Amino acid sequence: MEKAKRNDFKNLCIGFGVIILYLVLSSLSYEFIGLFGINFNKLNYILKTIYMISYEAIITLIIIYIYRKNFIPNFKDFIKNFKVYIDKYIKYWFLMLGLMLLSNSIITNFTSSEISENQEAVVSLLGSFPIYTIVITVLIAPFMEELVFRLSFRKIFAHTNFIYILFSGLFFGAMHVIGSFESLYDLLFIIPYSIPGFIFAYIYTKTNNICIPISLHMLHNSVMVILQLILIFLI
Repeated sequence: MEKAKRNDFKNLCIGFGVIILYLVLSSLSYEFIGLFGINFNKLNYILKTIYMISYEAIITLIIIYIYRKNFIPNFKDFIKNFKVYIDKYIKYWFLMLGLMLLSNSIITNFTSSEISENQEAVVSLLGSFPIYTIVITVLIAPFMEELVFRLSFRKIFAHTNFIYILFSGLFFGAMHVIGSFESLYDLLFIIPYSIPGFIFAYIYTKTNNICIPISLHMLHNSVMVILQLILIFLI
């Protein structure tokens, strides 16, 4: 019993520690390069893209290293049972997509906002830094965000599925909205952004394999980027 309590406390500290690490490092990208006397704004497009991708990739690798005892066995299991997992859990992605479209539709009908401020920022970034946006959105963000919002929160809420799913999803949704909202109406978009968090957290409680929500997250982001690129080219 005492050993279990110590283990729970250790996991709690690791979970909070990784979340704080993620928040701090993610907010210091420009300051970090400034430590070397380099002005980010004076870099050309290629150097900006290389730096931003490298910085976020390093953060992700640090978090993967911290969670290596979870991630490596999960990854091996996922590769071994890839088809079984995809066949079983792909339906949750379609459910997630439907719920997001429904909630977005309801919100846009009752407000003057057609899309969230965060989505507008993503569209703008995709136009300004397409390579960076595609690489980060499709490849890096699913790993980083699932390890932070799903695995870290599971470390904190290890013994209660409902509270874990609730907080994991809401925090995930809030992080996509709070940093860019311009009116109280924009906060309503926390709902559609939280839906993937709820679904991915639920899947993680069922599988105990973080690579499954990562793969579905990659699928979702890939589809969204492809659709956005199609709209950009059509316009």
